[in-house]
Amino acid sequence: MKTETKVFSLVAGGLAAAAVFGFLIWLFSLEGTRGLAAWGWRRIFLAVAVVGALPLLLALAGLPWLRREEAIPGALFSGTAIGLAALCIVAVAIGFGEIELRARRLTKPRPTLKLIEPAAGIIPGGPADPESGAMLRLSISSDPHWGAETANATARTAILGAIAAAQPQRDAFFILGDNVDFGLNEAAWRAEALELAAALPDIPIRPLLGNHDALLHGERHFASYFFPKRFRSDSGSPYYYAIEAGPATIIVLNLLWGTESFDANQRAWLERRLAATARERPVIVLSHCFFASSGYVDEKTGLPWYDHADTLGSVAPILERYGVDLVVSGHNHYMELLERNGLTYALVGAMGGTPDPVPSYSSPHSRWFSRAVYGWLDLDVSAKGIALAFRDETGKLLHAAFVPAKR
Repeated sequence: MKTETKVFSLVAGGLAAAAVFGFLIWLFSLEGTRGLAAWGWRRIFLAVAVVGALPLLLALAGLPWLRREEAIPGALFSGTAIGLAALCIVAVAIGFGEIELRARRLTKPRPTLKLIEPAAGIIPGGPADPESGAMLRLSISSDPHWGAETANATARTAILGAIAAAQPQRDAFFILGDNVDFGLNEAAWRAEALELAAALPDIPIRPLLGNHDALLHGERHFASYFFPKRFRSDSGSPYYYAIEAGPATIIVLNLLWGTESFDANQRAWLERRLAATARERPVIVLSHCFFASSGYVDEKTGLPWYDHADTLGSVAPILERYGVDLVVSGHNHYMELLERNGLTYALVGAMGGTPDPVPSYSSPHSRWFSRAVYGWLDLDVSAKGIALAFRDETGKLLHAAFVPAKR
């Protein structure tokens, strides 16, 4: 076997390794990939890395036969390395191209939505509270999973209809992530935007990014439909920011699977923003990933989907220190009200996604819990505090609570 062929196998193996590892680095630069690895896909990413390194390893294994021109083992090692290297490079090119092309796809014209620009805030439009002045009326739900065959589209549509019919009119509607089932699927984003435009033409809307939304560059579609380039936020990010809303301050956090996206920049911004917020203003934090929650152990990964150790350990102490009043999240497909260390948590992952299993773990912080019921949460906020009303898909009241202002 010619020496040039063996050298070429080394070059090809090196190129394949560079292509595969470059592809993985790019994937991990996207929103949500680190969480995907941490919550069940680590072995798949490791397997891809091993396959990418294999051509180079085979080429190196053939080096002992470099000067033995007729050695069959050297030919096998070098030939196999070249063949696998070619396959790896082609696979990376196809994978990268497919993801980029689908992420850039945008069906026009886009539906016209009444979107909330974070820097512009929310202006309450309904009657004020006779005793405490301005009243902010918010409706919140999460995890509708447009595009999923298992999602309950009928319940989702009923929820939007009930919110649209509410009187006084709600000042804003928030969807706390997992808008779609697979972020790269532009058709699901368009279906969501079309339905929101038809159902809520007069109510300001603010979707958040969830872990399913971010899958394989899905954040591009999120931005195309729900965070135009002209929009501004105080953090400079489309994923975390503050919204001044009448008597309250709303803090949106970028927590997809957990704290994988809660980097030093987001932490510093959060502490700075909370420190600058007037003590008398009610503060509501919104995120996709939950903090305190009842739940279960996921069968596929063996990981706990309840009382989230990372968010409770890394983020909750900051919220407690600055006297946040309420945290509302999705991710788990339940409705639940919890209290922990003086902070109230609400879970509203009930906008249509398949209900999660009957909990095998009941959080010691739980005060009320509902499973397999679709619905949303209404918040009526004034200087006195926050009135919570959990509702089913028809608008029927399931549970009410009040969080007095403590700041």
